[in-house]
Amino acid sequence: MGRIFVPDQEILPKSVDLIVVGGGIVGVTTAFAASRAGLKTVVLERRQGLGTLTTASSEECFRAQFSEPENVAMMLASIAVFEAFSEAVGIPGVDISIHQQGYLFLDDSAEGPRELAARVAHQRSIGLSDVEYLDGEQARRMFPWLGPGVTAASFRARDGWLSGHELTYGFARGSRADFLMCTEALSIGVEGGRVCDVRTNRGRIEAPRVVIAAGPFSGVVARTAGVDLPLTILRRQKAILSPHPSIPQDAPMTIDLRTGAYWRPEVGGAALGWANPEEPGEPVERVPTDWRFPMLVLEKVARLAPFWGAVADGLTRDCVHLSAGQYTVTPDSKPIIGGHPEIAGLYLNVGYSGHGIMGSPEGGRILVEVMTGCRRERDNPFTFERFAGGALQPRTETMVL
Repeated sequence: MGRIFVPDQEILPKSVDLIVVGGGIVGVTTAFAASRAGLKTVVLERRQGLGTLTTASSEECFRAQFSEPENVAMMLASIAVFEAFSEAVGIPGVDISIHQQGYLFLDDSAEGPRELAARVAHQRSIGLSDVEYLDGEQARRMFPWLGPGVTAASFRARDGWLSGHELTYGFARGSRADFLMCTEALSIGVEGGRVCDVRTNRGRIEAPRVVIAAGPFSGVVARTAGVDLPLTILRRQKAILSPHPSIPQDAPMTIDLRTGAYWRPEVGGAALGWANPEEPGEPVERVPTDWRFPMLVLEKVARLAPFWGAVADGLTRDCVHLSAGQYTVTPDSKPIIGGHPEIAGLYLNVGYSGHGIMGSPEGGRILVEVMTGCRRERDNPFTFERFAGGALQPRTETMVL
């Protein structure tokens, strides 16, 4: 079982097989897979707890409704882990509060029926057999709170959400790794084109392999090894509303494709967000919020679900909890998973572009397969080498949670 502790200099390990930098969900699932594969693994986390930065700010959702086969395959594999989590981590009775109430994508345009029908047909052709196309009337029969303007929808019942905190600690406890809290990676040592160690605020640890999985701070960590990563940092805000009788608690995660606004039930109330355009920024520990955001997102979700108007009318500030985190975005909105092509022993598990919780179990497994030689880099669709020579692929996936 994984150990989570604050080390002193006497118990800081001198050498290990693998160091993972970052104790969010991506770093923890990487450590889980690596330690289960027999690698002596430590995770360095500079904060006091696991999953307290980006993971804690997430909408905690998962979906398989993507348009690229590698993304569909990744999410289906991860969802299978969520569905049988106790067995996956070997801890009887662990509860990640999984809610499989579905993901509902909505359109209200004249082009919506044609575009969504084509998208669903494509998704079915690449392995997502249980996604459904709904016309406007079918959508309103299934979800009577939808407005009359909805012309088309896509729905998958096995998508949903869970507890990111329980997921993170479940993977940590089920691993055989050590998780070193309040331990900051100051620099990655490279000698002769090969990783040799990590220097921390508590001392030096030797290792032939290092994984960077530091979320929005991944670029900062990579630069200590002389590596630049093609990552953009974007703020994303989230509003949690107190319980209200008008909010249907059996609703799915619901996304307006035209505005990028989304919501889902949350303990009698709801969690709302919006993939609004933001200027790229620098990674920060405390992401600022904007109190104009809740009313902006309420206006947008009310377009296709009119009951939100009644919710907004009686809303007071003490009924809203506002928080913010950061997306770490790659040029094609797919993660970078695998080895660095020029530094032996340096591995990357970064850039999930808002899909870290939903993709992390399979992402960690893929990385360890590459690391241990069970998967060739050329068979890895998430390799860093796809960006070689500046040949950046266009973004193809919608950036919503």
